[in-house]
Amino acid sequence: MSARDDLQRLQQAADAPLYEPKPRFEVNDSGVYFIDVKHDDASGQALEKPPVRLCDRLDLIGRGEDEAGNQYRILQWRSRGSHAVRRMAFPLGLAGEREGWVNLRNKGLAIATQRGLQDKLAKYLQEEGSDAMHHIAERGGWTHGAYIVPGGDVLGTPREPIFYRGDIKDASAYAPCGTLAGWRDGVARLARGHSRVMLALGCAFAAPLLDLVEMEAGGFHLYGDSTDGKTTAGRAGASVWGHHDKTKLAWDGTALGLANAAAARNDCLLFLDEVGQGDPNAVSLLAYRLFNGVGKAQGAREGGNREQPRWRVLVFSTGEHPVSEVLKAGSGRIKAGQSVRLPSIAADAGKGYGVFETLHGYPSAKALADDLKRQCGEHYGTAGRAFIEYVAPRREELAELIREQVGAWCAALPPSASQAARVVSRFAVVALALELATRAGITGWAEGEAHEAIHALMRAWLQRNGTGKHEDRAIVEQAEAFLALHGYSRFVLLPMADNEPRVANMAGYKRYDTDGNPEYIVFPPVFEAEVIAGHDLAKAQKVLADHGLLKRAGDGRLKTMVRTPCKPSGGRFYLLVSAGDEDGDAF
Repeated sequence: MSARDDLQRLQQAADAPLYEPKPRFEVNDSGVYFIDVKHDDASGQALEKPPVRLCDRLDLIGRGEDEAGNQYRILQWRSRGSHAVRRMAFPLGLAGEREGWVNLRNKGLAIATQRGLQDKLAKYLQEEGSDAMHHIAERGGWTHGAYIVPGGDVLGTPREPIFYRGDIKDASAYAPCGTLAGWRDGVARLARGHSRVMLALGCAFAAPLLDLVEMEAGGFHLYGDSTDGKTTAGRAGASVWGHHDKTKLAWDGTALGLANAAAARNDCLLFLDEVGQGDPNAVSLLAYRLFNGVGKAQGAREGGNREQPRWRVLVFSTGEHPVSEVLKAGSGRIKAGQSVRLPSIAADAGKGYGVFETLHGYPSAKALADDLKRQCGEHYGTAGRAFIEYVAPRREELAELIREQVGAWCAALPPSASQAARVVSRFAVVALALELATRAGITGWAEGEAHEAIHALMRAWLQRNGTGKHEDRAIVEQAEAFLALHGYSRFVLLPMADNEPRVANMAGYKRYDTDGNPEYIVFPPVFEAEVIAGHDLAKAQKVLADHGLLKRAGDGRLKTMVRTPCKPSGGRFYLLVSAGDEDGDAF
């Protein structure tokens, strides 16, 4: 380098502006510090003050935004005491707020107590660190092209980085254990040939497919005696995603707790055991909210409402009785849609082994169930992850396949069978999910096995429940049950004999037509309060009239003018008649 170059450099240095320190933050292993600046009174020169400590080391590794547009900072630190690395999506709205500092302290971050230093820390949170954007997810399932397993693990490659801030208390229950080969050779092998156990597995595999075609939430309820093995079937289904008992939920939980669990299990299986343990009215409310897929609206501190949690789950439920019987024990009414959202299937397969249809060489059904439970406890969580790996790159292709299968399974139903079609559609998706799992090498079964087993269950369900509207069926069956129960005890026979005995809690009169068929002249208050209890009056009248149980008057009115001992000059009554065997085709 020449002397001329040296001279030029010295000239440039002399002409350069003097370095003037500015307030800044410094992060090192001992913490986050703020270094302020003061000016010397004599020279006016800016001087750095000694660093002041704001908190333990806190790295700002990114920013985030949730579905509602709320902003976050992605924080990372090492907890005092345990020294565990913590990561959090911290709402920027809490920066500088007492609630925000409490949350961080609760997670093991030591923070300065002086208000002025906390204000500096709030500035640090908002303005410093990495600006790498993340999508903030508060529920599991499909998000930005990836799949969030309950507990927070992200499978696949999302379109942008994902940070999960939902329910993580069950994360360990969804951590995989054992191997996929172990699950296939243990759980799947023992489930083979048992339609009820295969149904439980199918619900687990089908749950992530609902999003592909935006199918409604729903599920199946397996009912039977405590020794039938229904919980064993549920355990097998649960093992697809996690530990069979740790992921299991109960029907007697709170609505908020179940909503949080459903959001965490969005696009996944929800295993609910023993519906009979819950209060019937509470079960009805829980089922409505669960399948409605939207959490309860809650107010926000800044005004308005918080973003409502949303989810779509596939439920596998168990209990000793059908859901309809449980709900009737409460309000006495089954809401429209409940019976098709969670149709009941008998746990007993009719082979003498409870849910099992063959013993697979075991000496008893109990021995088979015990070994299946053991296998579920040793290998779990691997099958669901492998299934997502298969599905994720084929979403569009599989969506079309699902639509084709649903259309084929529903093709034989009459056009009026809209409610039955919803159940049949779910059977179709379950069967297809099992076949896809077989193609992916997950189950080890032969192609077509699952289709045949689930299709047989579907046919049996249709044979038992028919293809008509389930609410209409409930109205008809309730009226028929009332007549069967009270037809010989609460009705006075016409014409009345001189020594006609007194009838307690009288419901009306009974007479026979010229063909010897009974007609029941029902008091209107009894009809409305008991015969159709829990149902809309106008709808119940129409349904019973359309199905031949409610006889219209000659003028077309739904109440018939009849002369009775209590109304000698005539009064309007409901005239119920037997529909015979004709209602078998009506549904």
